Amino acid sequence: MTSIRLTLLAAAASLSLTGAAFAQAVPSTADVAKQRVFANIGLTNSECIRYDATNDRYIISNLSTRGPENNGYISLMSPDGAITNLKFIEGGKNGVTLIDPLGIYIRNGMIWVADITHMRKFDLQTGAPRGEVLLPGANRPNDIYVTADGTAFISDNGGQIGTVIKVSPAGQVSLLQPRDDVMEKPNGVAVMPDGNVVHGGRGVNISFRDPVTGRLIREKTLPTGQFDALVPLADGSILAASQIGKNIYKVSPTGEVTEVAKEISVPAAIGYDTKRNRLLIPQITAGSITMVDLP
Repeated sequence: MTSIRLTLLAAAASLSLTGAAFAQAVPSTADVAKQRVFANIGLTNSECIRYDATNDRYIISNLSTRGPENNGYISLMSPDGAITNLKFIEGGKNGVTLIDPLGIYIRNGMIWVADITHMRKFDLQTGAPRGEVLLPGANRPNDIYVTADGTAFISDNGGQIGTVIKVSPAGQVSLLQPRDDVMEKPNGVAVMPDGNVVHGGRGVNISFRDPVTGRLIREKTLPTGQFDALVPLADGSILAASQIGKNIYKVSPTGEVTEVAKEISVPAAIGYDTKRNRLLIPQITAGSITMVDLP
């Protein structure tokens, strides 16, 4: 009996470490029939999608062929799913460097990009380069969120232990929290309406931290984990993409969890169209975008 108990405990520990939990039943509004998928449209390893409210369009990062080559690109998509400019910004062209561009964020007339070595900025209207910041010691910069004052928070989930990198408006680079297993190799990172930083990674917890000290304030455990991106909504809710669950959760300000999309093979860095209350889901390997109009 003792041997069986130890085996069960070991199996549970293994699931937790890989970001999976024993799935819990949660309310669901997901309806696969209403999930519109746009595939075979020229995207290559599409990692992240964001809504550009100024121009009412979607901006998508593409890793292109993974590796050290300067061949990543940024695409523009209309809300009806048409690609309007496949390579609006292209690595190796017009003075642009984009090596495995992952996370993107739109703020202050700029497209902020986290690629494999730098945080880079591009003009929102023209796509022209507008500066870069080297991220020393980073293993794999991934998601990025930029506050109104120009402070950037970038997840770094490469190597054995991840962290969140903080870049000041003046370009000073620091760590929000020293690298530690408790960070669970952050992938998704964002800033809540109250100013606290939220992140999630290989585990099943989304963590809330003080943006100045990095102090852990609280955690929320979800039914499944391995989070790729987190999107805060104006009311304090959070959209969370779980690659283990192959779904998207919505977590209310009071902690209630609802499934809002499902059967997404590898949901990557999701976005949210504030005009249409629409969830935007890129899939890397499929090179596709799924749109879900939320209730």
